[in-house]
Amino acid sequence: MHHIICGVNMDKVVLSEYNCCWKNKFLEESQKIKNAVNFTTIYIDHVGSTSVKGLSSKPIIDILISLCDWSAITKLADVLVRMGYDIDEKCDDTPRLFLKKYNEISSENYHVHICEPNCRWGRDMLVFKNELMTNTVFANQYVDLKKKLIKDYSGDIESYMKGKKTLIENKLIEINDEFGVDRMLSYQRAESNKAENLQIYMMLTQFIISLLAVISVYRSKGSELFWLAIIGFILIVVWFFLSQAQQRRRSAGDQARRVVLLMSGLKILPSAGQSLRINDSFNGEITSDTLRREEDHFATREKPGYKRLVEMIEESSYWTCYLQKASAKLMLVILFFLATIIFIVTGAAILSLNTNELISFSRSMIALMIFIISTDVLGLLISYRNASSSIGNIFNRVEGISAKGFLKSDALLLMADYNSAIEKAPATLPFVYILCQKKLNKKWRTYSEMKLKGE
Repeated sequence: MHHIICGVNMDKVVLSEYNCCWKNKFLEESQKIKNAVNFTTIYIDHVGSTSVKGLSSKPIIDILISLCDWSAITKLADVLVRMGYDIDEKCDDTPRLFLKKYNEISSENYHVHICEPNCRWGRDMLVFKNELMTNTVFANQYVDLKKKLIKDYSGDIESYMKGKKTLIENKLIEINDEFGVDRMLSYQRAESNKAENLQIYMMLTQFIISLLAVISVYRSKGSELFWLAIIGFILIVVWFFLSQAQQRRRSAGDQARRVVLLMSGLKILPSAGQSLRINDSFNGEITSDTLRREEDHFATREKPGYKRLVEMIEESSYWTCYLQKASAKLMLVILFFLATIIFIVTGAAILSLNTNELISFSRSMIALMIFIISTDVLGLLISYRNASSSIGNIFNRVEGISAKGFLKSDALLLMADYNSAIEKAPATLPFVYILCQKKLNKKWRTYSEMKLKGE
């Protein structure tokens, strides 16, 4: 005969639907513990699945007690034993204590976990609880897994717990890496991609505004001109918001890049406050296309230090310089194409149109030229060229820094100049990176091998 206590024994596990009484049971029990413990400072949290509203769980209330003065642990344990708890597990290394209390008659079952404040063991419980509360998709996955484990291992509590442990540990690793280098690189790519796309949308919006100006030349009705003006005004407002969003995304991507240089290059982590501020600035969604790994992004395998930092900047500046040059060439082609069309069409119009038609056509050409000026195609071309030149100078400085032994002052100054050059540079066109990626990978690999042989 099995000894069953509220659905839980050594052989069988039963999952219950969420019960609103679980919260009240926690509050009542936690107050009893606080009333009994008046000799030291403790903090009590409701953890585990029963603490998450709407989540199916074993009907056992998990309680986390953070004990500020660990020297009082024996006295605290004695108090809990007098309250009906049994010590189930004790670990002096962590340190932590685990106690149980089951009541078959009242169905009030409790697990108490005791550890020091901010202990990794206790923090993991609170972090996992928060993930279940805020991540509905994961919470549903967690419940589905528990149901599957109960179905597969209905009489094997150990296999059930092991099955849960794998999912919990993987999720905690993922959460702990929320501010890791891989995550920052992924956010950098996601934010930069969005900024590049927004820049294209801005140019398209400006082009449509110019087309409206062209159409207005051939319309004389007041109502038509009124609606064209309204549409134009709406597009200007749209352009303004696109511009603001583009600047925010670009700034977030730049921020992620600076953090990556510090974390991966020098193993310097931002403070908790800075980490929170940086994370709050990210709006881009990490997808399989934007997911990045440190090992794939940087070829250098040096340990964190000034040499690694300089080699990271060398690789990044080489890639960015090439992409800026490619963008400049593309803008030159676009500018030449537009200028050629305007020249040919204007020449044909002069030869074939009468005076009135020529005047209207000239106004249309003026509107299109306003588009070219407003989108700053020529200015963008010049900016791409200037950026490629300044970033190229950063790349060329690496050899001199290497010859002097990667001095701290040289490395930090190079990082500051690199960040400044990148942030002044215009965003590369979205498809340029895709077109150049394979070619650049091959060129950089060849350069890296030649450099290693030279050393």
